[in-house]
Amino acid sequence: MHDTPFESAGELTLDVCRAAIELCASAMLVLDDSGIIIMANDDVERLFDYGNSELIGRPVEILVPEHLRGQHAVQRYAYGLQTKPRRLGTGRDFAARRKDGSEITVEIGLNPIHIDGQHMVVANIVDVSERKRLARIKDEFITTLSHELRTPMTSIHAALGLLLTNVGGILPQPAAHLIGIAQANCKRLIRMTSNVLDLGKLEAGQMSFHYQKADACALVEKAIEGNRALADDNKVGIRFDVPNTQIEVYVDPDRFMQVMTNLLSNAIKFSPPGEDIVLGIEARADRARITVRDRGPGIPAEFKSRVFEAFAQFDSDIVRKKGGSGLGLSIARSLVTSMHGNIGFDDAPGGGTIFHVELPDAAFFQRWQEEREARAEHGGSRAP
Repeated sequence: MHDTPFESAGELTLDVCRAAIELCASAMLVLDDSGIIIMANDDVERLFDYGNSELIGRPVEILVPEHLRGQHAVQRYAYGLQTKPRRLGTGRDFAARRKDGSEITVEIGLNPIHIDGQHMVVANIVDVSERKRLARIKDEFITTLSHELRTPMTSIHAALGLLLTNVGGILPQPAAHLIGIAQANCKRLIRMTSNVLDLGKLEAGQMSFHYQKADACALVEKAIEGNRALADDNKVGIRFDVPNTQIEVYVDPDRFMQVMTNLLSNAIKFSPPGEDIVLGIEARADRARITVRDRGPGIPAEFKSRVFEAFAQFDSDIVRKKGGSGLGLSIARSLVTSMHGNIGFDDAPGGGTIFHVELPDAAFFQRWQEEREARAEHGGSRAP
């Protein structure tokens, strides 16, 4: 993460600010409160191929593609109302325009400051075009590979299943045992490739959602039944503390089931035989809060910050024995966020972990949509 030299700056003079940005090793601009460029260092000139005299006194939208300038003006105005720093490395990318009209992808850090008594903003700009290009190549390769693997693996899984039903004749017990192991591993590979494909769709914004009002308890009960066989195989029980009142949510039922399946399969994997996984639902401030508690070993302190990262797995005997792609919780977080909710976890009293998902109830979601549309219309009318 890169920070500007103005993180804790108080009142500055124009000369001090100009000297500071010239010393910085990345492109930096200083804008007044109407978005006019006041200063630009040499790295800005090299990055965008403009001379200093061509930038000073011009609106910052000169560095934005023409089709995005209106949207950028609205965003800039909204940021001016917040006056809070926004650091680089927050994962937000922006399109920028060079003098010759070519576009690059940049990350931008912003920091509000006062110079000679005037409110201004320092913008720190980093070109991430090459990094994004390489990441896109990697993602395309992984997605293609996953597509190519899933079809033959599905066929192999089906063929192994037919063999286990004695379609080709009664198998000796040792052979049936080995085929059963092969089928289980095949199923795990199919699940892993499906997770990779889902993650790619989520990151690309291509995952479709079909929202409707639904009974949260009915969805949870359906998810439990869908994972009952896995729990039985692992000798783990599942208990659902059903609330006294009906709680309705506005979600995509299939995506909700995917979230619950990821949480349940994770809890089953880490639960000792003979223990119960306990689920609950409660209404909380216009939201439904669903909890999944296990009595496993818990999450190590050093791993807690990485729990929802893709491919993240902590080193333990359970993980080594039962495997997994390390994508389930990352996908669950992306799905919950896309459904306007949040997900987290806490250490459970007495051991284990409690994962919780909060989603807006149906009535609240409708009010929220109406208010958001009204704010967007109001904000757009006030933008310069």
